Amino acid sequence: MDEFFPEIIRQWLGEQRGSSNENIDTPTEQAANICGASQAASAAAKTTEPLNRKERTQFNAAVRPLEESALTTWSQTNGLWIREQDFKQQYFSRKIGAGAEQQVYLHPNGREVIKANTGTYHGNWLEFFNRLLCHAILFPATKYTTVGFTTIEETFTIIIQQQFALLTEGATRSTVEPYLNQHGFSRTKNDDYYNPKLGIILEDLHDENVFLLEGQLLFIDPVIYFETVDMALDKNVLFRFPFG
Repeated sequence: MDEFFPEIIRQWLGEQRGSSNENIDTPTEQAANICGASQAASAAAKTTEPLNRKERTQFNAAVRPLEESALTTWSQTNGLWIREQDFKQQYFSRKIGAGAEQQVYLHPNGREVIKANTGTYHGNWLEFFNRLLCHAILFPATKYTTVGFTTIEETFTIIIQQQFALLTEGATRSTVEPYLNQHGFSRTKNDDYYNPKLGIILEDLHDENVFLLEGQLLFIDPVIYFETVDMALDKNVLFRFPFG
């Protein structure tokens, strides 16, 4: 797994789920490394650790363009760049949904969905790809794979793929919360959860993002964050600035 993914989190996830690498696709892993390397080489990473939201926003504004430039070059070199015109021609007529951070399209094979994600919920792309890595290990049945990169209406966009299922029964909080409690997560507010041992935050786990299928909980679109100092949770910050 990528070198910028906190070691203690990787070990814990491995203990919980077995092999920590079997559900990780190579493009996601490599993209996370590229983002981490871009951040590490930036002038912003040579300053002090962001201690509040304003400073974190300034840090993200400095490193995100560097990440996008590096990802663009890498994806173009490795056949992962998709021209906006080509993406629209292939998928726009297949749109089946949309949310705050992504547009959702049915894959031509009918068994998977394609999601064009603009990273709205994340200040930088390392956060986003670490989210995908964490999701693949915590919730392997609904893991994402990174299949391409593009720009849509001049916005840098990651193309991810996920197994498709016709899900009609949303999972209630009374079902989701005990399951997450068993794995060290406690509900903080609404449908957000926190693991103080790991400094992992799961958000947006309402009944349109978590479903029941034949008695199994399927987590479709949880938003995952690693705790940082500027969040002021004062628990167990393991993801130290900028990486270690």
